[in-house]
This record gives sequence, structure tokens and C-alpha cells, in this order.
Amino acid sequence: MTDEEIQRVMEFIVKQQESLSDRMEQMLELHAQSEKRISRLETATVNLYNTITEVGKAQKDLAVKMAELAEAQAQTEQRLNVIIDIIEQGRNGKSQS
Repeated sequence: MTDEEIQRVMEFIVKQQESLSDRMEQMLELHAQSEKRISRLETATVNLYNTITEVGKAQKDLAVKMAELAEAQAQTEQRLNVIIDIIEQGRNGKSQS
């Protein structure tokens, strides 16, 4: 190889190394951005999980309250029926109309 050929090969290698270095820097920047996105996604996932857990607890509480309300309504109906029976018996089973 002549000195000129060696010089061209060396220039080629230096350009390739510069290109590789530039691409490596870009990859590091992209990696840092990806790490930030992953961190935000982790935070959002934890928040979503906590929210879903809270909604689940609230839904269970609501189901209990609905059951209590249904029971109270049934008792109110029974008591109302007793009052209606007493009133009807006082009229000898006749309605007011």
C-alpha cells in the first residue's frame, strides 16, 4: 500500500469512527428520553392501580349500603302493610272510596 492509500484508509476509519460516535450519542439521548417515559408510565400505572383499588373499595361499600337500603325498604313495606291492615280493619275491610 502506498502512503496515499494508507492515508485514505485512515481518513475513512476516522470518518466511520466519527459517524459511530454521533450515532452513539443519539442512542444515548434516545435512551435517556425512553427512561423518562418509562418513569412517567410507572408513575401513571401506580396511580391508576391506586385509583382502581379505591373504586373497587367504594363499589363494595356501595353494594353493602344498597343491601342495607333494600332491607330497610322491605321493613318499611312490612310496617306500612300492617298500618294499612289496621286501617282497613277499622273500616270493616272497606276502602274509603
